[in-house]
Amino acid sequence: MERISRLVSIALVSIVLFHCCNSDDTTDPDPDTGGEPVDATTTLISTLSIPWELTWGPDNFLWVTERSGKISRINPDTGDQDEVLVISEVEQIQESGLLGLVHHPNFDTNPFVYAVYTYEGTSSLLEKLVRFSYNNNTLSNETTLLDEIPANSIHNGSRLIITADQKLLMTTGDAGNTNLSQNTNSLGGKILRLNLDGSVPNDNPITGSYIYSYGHRNPQGLTLHPNGTIYSSEHGPSTDDEINRIEIGKNYGWPNVRGVIDTPNEESFANTTETVESIFNWTPTIAPSDLIFYTSDRIPQWTNKLVMTVLKDQQIIALTLNNDGTAITEEEVFFNGDFGRLRDIAVSPTGRVFIATNGNSYGDTTNTHSIIEINRIEQ
Repeated sequence: MERISRLVSIALVSIVLFHCCNSDDTTDPDPDTGGEPVDATTTLISTLSIPWELTWGPDNFLWVTERSGKISRINPDTGDQDEVLVISEVEQIQESGLLGLVHHPNFDTNPFVYAVYTYEGTSSLLEKLVRFSYNNNTLSNETTLLDEIPANSIHNGSRLIITADQKLLMTTGDAGNTNLSQNTNSLGGKILRLNLDGSVPNDNPITGSYIYSYGHRNPQGLTLHPNGTIYSSEHGPSTDDEINRIEIGKNYGWPNVRGVIDTPNEESFANTTETVESIFNWTPTIAPSDLIFYTSDRIPQWTNKLVMTVLKDQQIIALTLNNDGTAITEEEVFFNGDFGRLRDIAVSPTGRVFIATNGNSYGDTTNTHSIIEINRIEQ
């Protein structure tokens, strides 16, 4: 009888272990799925409309903004989408709408989400930076941190990152008005720097001002090197899309300098105004979007390189920096034309890479845009 009892107990334990090991509960995604994926790329979801920001959240979900005003969490293992918020005040015209998003670096104790969107002002579009509180899969308690930023249907910048010293950096565009970028009384055409409560840091280069750098046209990529250096990608007009190495208080020249200083008019401007040249540029333009610095060896072709998504030329570009990070020594193109216009790129703590597509044409707003995981690069 004792032997039978032991056998029954072993069987019950085995059943329990079987069910535990085969649970289909996907509420907690695995940041590292492990194993070698069968396919080089995996499409998680293909029902989005102009996903603009894509970022790996502290909850191990992908967070995505859609320009129409929706914020969602997407399970990176299943593609399941949970709508967190739709912002009714968002005014989406052409390139405007709900754009950048970033999480508070201490999300467990400060569950804040920062976002940028355009809205209808008294006489024109404007842009604001806001903060939400996150609880029970919902964003609430919207708090405006910075308001009445120049905006338009084009050139709104809006990329957000938070630095190691817990300062928030935000790019802004010239809103189609080239006079704003050199005007340090305007927030247009700048990279701004704020405390996480929205106040002006005491060590900003212009006392009492949010401005960190100026002379920008429409920077839509912003990233940190592990050593703290800031790099941005920026749309040029018909020439000189740029990669810039961002330094405190510096002037990047727009609209008087495009890319490097190589024309008489640019030389004349630079003779009287200290100007920083781009460290890399493209003519004709390619429409650069998001920018990261990839440190993982999961995709070895990109390790320790700047990696950028490209809209018009529909590709991913990897850029190798020189030893001191002041120049780019090699450009490599990947997935050329494979997925259409590529808006954004996100990386998990273990090096998983995800991209957001924006269709095949500039005006495509259909609900057919995708989030795709890059599992490997096939030679």
